[in-house]
Amino acid sequence: MAKEKKDWKSTAEIPVPERLIDQIVGQEKSVEIIQKAAAQKRNVLLVGLPGTGKSMLAQAMAEILPLSQLQDILILPNGSDQNNPHVKAVKAGDGKKIVHKARLDAQKEDDNMRLMGFLLPMGWFLLAWVFWYLKWYSDIIFAALMLMGAFMFVGLVLGSQMKTRESKRTPKLLVDNSGKKTAPFIEATGARAGSLLGDVRHDPLQCHLGFNNLYVQKGESFVEKPFAELWSEIYAKYGKEIIRNEKGHEAIMLPAEEKIFTLGQKDGKVVLSRILSLNRQPFDGELVELNAGNKTIALTPEHKVFTSGNSKEASKIKFWDKLLQLEIKETILAIVHR
Repeated sequence: MAKEKKDWKSTAEIPVPERLIDQIVGQEKSVEIIQKAAAQKRNVLLVGLPGTGKSMLAQAMAEILPLSQLQDILILPNGSDQNNPHVKAVKAGDGKKIVHKARLDAQKEDDNMRLMGFLLPMGWFLLAWVFWYLKWYSDIIFAALMLMGAFMFVGLVLGSQMKTRESKRTPKLLVDNSGKKTAPFIEATGARAGSLLGDVRHDPLQCHLGFNNLYVQKGESFVEKPFAELWSEIYAKYGKEIIRNEKGHEAIMLPAEEKIFTLGQKDGKVVLSRILSLNRQPFDGELVELNAGNKTIALTPEHKVFTSGNSKEASKIKFWDKLLQLEIKETILAIVHR
């Protein structure tokens, strides 16, 4: 039985299980699901906020999957169409052997070419000298033959150096599973949701209507607050949770109890859209005010604005651009101000 925490002198005394799945704490239900899915060779879709352990669970599932016959993937050159190489799957471990053999064959071919490039000129020089020594032709012809031999030597040397890469290309090992005892795991998490699922035409982080207010739910009612005021409150409560980078960008994933909304659009109707994170960053220049009808919005110069044609930075919007607008209905205003 493990010691009480108060008896531990360092983390070196804490036993760490060898299997990753045994190291997961606080996700008992998820662990049970991936164990069943691994045993039945089924798929699992993990959805959740960053840092909740999705990647760790996926990697743990890869470790406990029943090990089937792994394969190596080779990319082979296609002589008829270099833009469409051939793909070949072989038994795990054979890929390295095939590539190694192909490289040895290519090296052997190069060595043979170099040897021929040396022996042919040397044979030419030797025969030219023998025939001249036997007085079969004059000194002038001998000099011409020696000059031709020199040209031949230089040509063969340059030819071996300028040999096209087509004949030198060897297979490339795209997937190497040699020596692996567990199913392969590839980390493919996107930096943000849009990297995986695509972006939508709604940005709850910077675009706000009216006086750039957000809506904070307090019980059954909503309170309007400017972003600057709301950020100050969040900073005071969760300052240690704010993430910063070297360029001055700050962001925070809002805790579940912080119910903050902006106005969004769904099925052509204006709805309250829950905000899951807040961020801010420094910018150069002055805020850009855009007018659409009787509405005005203030944006940073580099902020993207969607028009009927495409998206543009706020500083590049011209008077002829038609901006996409949200039509605020009385029903939504009643929800906000009730």
